Amino acid sequence: MKNKGISGFGAIIMILIILVIGYGAYQIFRVHLTRSTIAEKVTHAARIGYAMRDDGIINQLMQEAKEANVVLNPDSIFIDRTITDSLRIYVAYDDSASILGLFTYSKHFVVDKIELIEIKF
Repeated sequence: MKNKGISGFGAIIMILIILVIGYGAYQIFRVHLTRSTIAEKVTHAARIGYAMRDDGIINQLMQEAKEANVVLNPDSIFIDRTITDSLRIYVAYDDSASILGLFTYSKHFVVDKIELIEIKF
C-alpha cells in the first residue's frame, strides 16, 4: 500500500513554517505601515504648521510619532520656511522589527514634505 499525503507530524511542521513566514511578513509590513503613518503626520503638520512655531511643530510630531511607537530625535526634524509661500518639513528616522529574536529588519526612512501655505479668510 502506497502512502499518499502528509503525515500528522508533517502537517504540524508545515503549519509552523507558514506561521513563522506570516509573522515575519507582518513585522516587515508593520515597519512600512508605520512609515506611511508618519508621512501622513508630517503632511498634516506641514499643512497647519504655518500658524505654529518650529518647536511646537517638532513637539507635535514627536508626540504623534510616540503614539505610533516610533522615536523621533528632534535633531532629525528640519523645518524650512525659506521657500516662498511654502513650508517644508524634513524628518529622518530609523525603524526596525525583530523577527523571533533571530533576525532584525532595519530601515532608514526619510519623509520630506513641502506644502503650499494657503491662508483662507
